[in-house]
Amino acid sequence: MLTSLFDMSGPYVLSAGLAMILVLVFSLSLHEFGHAFVAYKQGDITPKLNGRVTLNPLAHIDAIGFVCCCLFGFGWAKPVEVNPLNFRKYRKGMALTSIAGVIINIILAVVGCGLYFVCLRFLPLTNGFNAFLLYFFYYLYTLNIGLFIFNLLPIYPLDGFNCISALTKYDNKFVNFMRKYGNIILILVLIFGDILLIQLLSWVAWPIETLWGLIVF
Repeated sequence: MLTSLFDMSGPYVLSAGLAMILVLVFSLSLHEFGHAFVAYKQGDITPKLNGRVTLNPLAHIDAIGFVCCCLFGFGWAKPVEVNPLNFRKYRKGMALTSIAGVIINIILAVVGCGLYFVCLRFLPLTNGFNAFLLYFFYYLYTLNIGLFIFNLLPIYPLDGFNCISALTKYDNKFVNFMRKYGNIILILVLIFGDILLIQLLSWVAWPIETLWGLIVF
């Protein structure tokens, strides 16, 4: 079921483009809000002082990073600045702050998949608004699975690495290696890792689609 909606007929290209842009803004903003909110709740007021504990997309979206997302499928939002020394418990605070964004992404993906399946089942594709809803929930599903998988990769400076770094010793060899070479490895993954990322995506998507398929169809 996880197939490209570009296989559909062409009159709805505008709906698809608008839906993708809105989903990107929504998902990236919630991802960064998750980091900021959890860091604040763990005792660090830095995100609050910087105006990041908010759902306002203007506080989170980086213009260049957003354009890169739209054009190349890879980009970034404004990183949330935290001071881990303010956390009540350093390791717990860092680990929870690191994974907060991807937890939000997987929740959005599960909800998006369910609503997408409901639209496929009950919503006739008879007008532009219905097409927009179908595209919106499709992208809410697929883009957030992508964000979830990519950010969980244990590569510096992604969230998965930050979580591992928080839970291991500072002089851990893997952490030190990634701090030194992580940016290079990340570039190589972006260039050559399509097969790996697609496989990971299918593994995560299968139980979500199976669950909603049993409920909706």
